Amino acid sequence: MECPICENRCQIPEGGLGTCGMYLNRGGSLVERFPDQYLVKVPAEIEAMPMLHFHPGGKFLQVCTIGCNFRCSGCVSWLLTESPGSLESALRSSTAEEVVARAIGEDCLGVMFCFNEPAVSFPSFKRLASEARRRGLLVGCATNGYFREEAFRELLAHIDFVNLGIKGCTDETYRQFGVISAGPVFRNLELAAGSGVATEVAAVYIKGREAEVLETARRIAAISPTLPLQLMRFIPLASAEASEEPSIREAEQLCHTLRQLLPFTYLFNSPGTSFLDTVCTSCGGTVIRRGFNGPMGAHTASCSPDGRCACGAPLPIVGRHHPESQVQVLGFAGGYKTIVSLESIQATLAFLGERRPEIISRVLHQLLQGGFMEELYARTKTLDAWFDTLAHYGWLAGRTQEAGELKAWIQERVALITRRIAGAAGARPRVYFSLGHPLIAVFGDKFECNLVELAGGHCVNREIRREDVPGMALSPDLMRELDPEVILTMGGMGYPVEDMLDVCLEQHLRVRAVRAGRVHSLKPFPIAGRPDWILGFMRMAELLHPGLFDFDMEAVAEDFYQRFLGVPFRQVRASRSPGHPSLSPIPAHCH
Repeated sequence: MECPICENRCQIPEGGLGTCGMYLNRGGSLVERFPDQYLVKVPAEIEAMPMLHFHPGGKFLQVCTIGCNFRCSGCVSWLLTESPGSLESALRSSTAEEVVARAIGEDCLGVMFCFNEPAVSFPSFKRLASEARRRGLLVGCATNGYFREEAFRELLAHIDFVNLGIKGCTDETYRQFGVISAGPVFRNLELAAGSGVATEVAAVYIKGREAEVLETARRIAAISPTLPLQLMRFIPLASAEASEEPSIREAEQLCHTLRQLLPFTYLFNSPGTSFLDTVCTSCGGTVIRRGFNGPMGAHTASCSPDGRCACGAPLPIVGRHHPESQVQVLGFAGGYKTIVSLESIQATLAFLGERRPEIISRVLHQLLQGGFMEELYARTKTLDAWFDTLAHYGWLAGRTQEAGELKAWIQERVALITRRIAGAAGARPRVYFSLGHPLIAVFGDKFECNLVELAGGHCVNREIRREDVPGMALSPDLMRELDPEVILTMGGMGYPVEDMLDVCLEQHLRVRAVRAGRVHSLKPFPIAGRPDWILGFMRMAELLHPGLFDFDMEAVAEDFYQRFLGVPFRQVRASRSPGHPSLSPIPAHCH
């Protein structure tokens, strides 16, 4: 039989599966493999979907299943889309009534299907949408838009808002993602824009493909020039090439051009950018201010009343601003931060030698259902808490011995550094830890800042007094007041050191670190989350105390990855996801 849902038009034999692996031909009927089964159900701001022009700041229950009908290199949700077999037993059955009751109990405005493609769970999503609307809730989803026309019209009849992701504008580009043509996506975008459903477009920007992004924008503008365009600066997750990542400054230059075609163009995955703000097309005034909030996410910090500019000009904003929504914006809950935290757990299991899908699935199921994820942010702020969490993962996976060996390897190197620092004379340098952009500070209680203290620095981030609002820039005056001697960045958020220095000069931030040339990226050594943070910590100690430490970091990294992951450093360096099947020293399981 031919699947009637997406444009892959799979011919599914009796008892067989289609491309997405989520539908079964049973006696000539299309049967959903995991009906009414969800992986994640978490309250989040709508900007985490992301939607920017629909009920800004509103709280929605974010849900997902597993699987996708595309195969995208670098997918932020690769754990859900590439390895669904690792997550089958982590799914939890919930009727539409139960999900809606959860949304109402959490004071949500509605539900939104994100993280993976709703086309692969279409019957379940329709049941959920129908029940949500019956109870007076709003419904939306993020989709790649590769539905067949009849199915997409049916989707539009069930929803109030949609984020339609576009990969490019050519059939050649779409073939790279495992499908045939770009045509159905633009057809469905035109249907959505004319349907009354609040529609926004997300377009990926891969370095070197600027011309295709511009042509994509022209095609979107031909449908409607007021459609919001979310430019997703490509971050090479999973098995993607690091060379495909544009810098934030390159992405901002492209946005300048795109706003000539689509005035409501926004830039994601870019800490410190002003291109997340909504600007009045009449006077240029800022109507909505937003900050970076994790991969694919934003946070609305302020909004003019009724979404109107002070000059009186209206903007295409649907619904009011919801500043009263009590949504956790810090931590690992909500938005794609939830998925990245799951990937981090799988990566940690990989360092313990555990790659069996059934074990990974069991561990994630226990962590998701036991309230652990809500505590994970606090559990990973200090070194002792991180070790306790590592031991917990090892116990759940039956890898207690391996967790102990990994802990001992890390502890030995931490002890070496702290002993040598304790025995040395001299003051601790004042260290500022940025999230890429020099004015976007890491919160002072986070793991990275605690490591600064262990590495013999004084983390000035702890002196910053601010509300718990992510991604908002410090004032240049405050940065000058902090006057750090060393500035560190993870180096993985699109700001190479030369761009950081340029921004410091543009903002007249001639602090001691800039004058002394002590602005450093820790790249390619990680510094948070996964067990390889120990490499970033050792590099940090070298940078803060060059007279005390001179590690052969290449050799240390080679030993670490070979010992605990079974692969060479160069292979991990090419990937940002140590838990990804492509890094497995044994053939990845296929399901």
